[in-house]
Amino acid sequence: MTDARVVVIGGGFAGVAAAVRLRDRGAHVTLIEERRMLGGRARSDVLDDVPIDTGAQLITSGYARTVQLLGAHLERDTAHDIVVRDGERLPLRFGSLRSLLTFSGLSAREKVRLATSLLPLLARHHDALDAFGARLPESLDTESVRAYVERRIGAAAADTLAEPPCNGFYSLAASDVSLAFFLSLGRYGSEGDTLAPMRSWSDALGAVLVDIEVITDTRVVAMNAESSASRTSRVSVHDATGRTWDAAAVVIATDPRTAHDLIAPRMGADHALCQWLVTVPMRGTLTLALVLDRTVPHDAFGVFQDVRVARTVSACAVHGAKHPGVDADRDVVLAWPTPRALDALRDMSAESITAQMLPEVEALVPEVHGHVTHGRVYRFNHGSPIPFIGFVRDRARASALANTIALPIALAGDYLTTPLIEGAVASGEDAGERIAKRIGLT
Repeated sequence: MTDARVVVIGGGFAGVAAAVRLRDRGAHVTLIEERRMLGGRARSDVLDDVPIDTGAQLITSGYARTVQLLGAHLERDTAHDIVVRDGERLPLRFGSLRSLLTFSGLSAREKVRLATSLLPLLARHHDALDAFGARLPESLDTESVRAYVERRIGAAAADTLAEPPCNGFYSLAASDVSLAFFLSLGRYGSEGDTLAPMRSWSDALGAVLVDIEVITDTRVVAMNAESSASRTSRVSVHDATGRTWDAAAVVIATDPRTAHDLIAPRMGADHALCQWLVTVPMRGTLTLALVLDRTVPHDAFGVFQDVRVARTVSACAVHGAKHPGVDADRDVVLAWPTPRALDALRDMSAESITAQMLPEVEALVPEVHGHVTHGRVYRFNHGSPIPFIGFVRDRARASALANTIALPIALAGDYLTTPLIEGAVASGEDAGERIAKRIGLT
């Protein structure tokens, strides 16, 4: 260890990855998180003594950086998904394009078209579909996944193949999602075993922060920094109560708007990077969690609604199916709104959101009916980055702009890479490495 101190602002996957990388390079690291729980959009909570993940749920062993970061705190998960269609519950592993070849919801003709179009495309560009997004061919980023699947396979296949993961995972219509991103999602979703945290994402992230000072429930509101080519530059960050932390450098692992508010006073609002940060398209989301006084049959973890009939709910998740080995006398069912419903629900009270979504939750998971003890709505107002058509070129520009920061500051977050957990980890590790070199750590 050296006496170099680095402050990391933000305790999501990007911030934790940056903090761990800097610790491993010999820095004294202080991580400051605005909320009481680590995880960002993957943060956890405890409802009636049941630990739940309120946003992101599962990964695969193809998320190599994430597995390396959290490996000892992950376990293999055997849960699978189903699609409810015309009263039938059809098994499917979403994220795995190859699993669609055995899915009974696709016709034989559609499967042939899938096998001769989308799957070869995924195989051909496999190595380029990485978490950084820097090598994604722009040729894959000129149309939406909805448009591509309709053109090459058919409209019905787009309803089955493209809409459910876009709707359920990102609260986006497939017409708003780049084909390049969908293929990246397919690459990582198709590889290896499905993995879940042993308890929760927040616990897993906290467990790897050994020898790192962690301060939660604290919001950083300002930052002062000196621009210098020497290694003696100093930065100070300040919270809303006036507390100050001095450091040799800072990693800002927040959403882009918060990053802008911290660096604009130092760099100038007209700086190209600051102007870009306020234009990054983000999508605010929410999760409804319903606590039951009973357990639910664990025949599936993810339960996806047929997009042809979905009005308020895109998908549900049965928490107990994620950890089937845990004995419990109650369960939690999580639900996510459809993209169209989200726009209407966003500003409603928790009670109104529950009333609007509950009937469709009960249709997808009938065991919920009459057994809800209470519910909670989790709002992710900062939002998730939208992988819009053209995001590949936009990310390349963002990476170049982020490297122009003359101050001892680095940005991290999946808005700079591919918007996946793996992208957040990759961005955090890269930011940590750049700061380590900046302050002379090897």
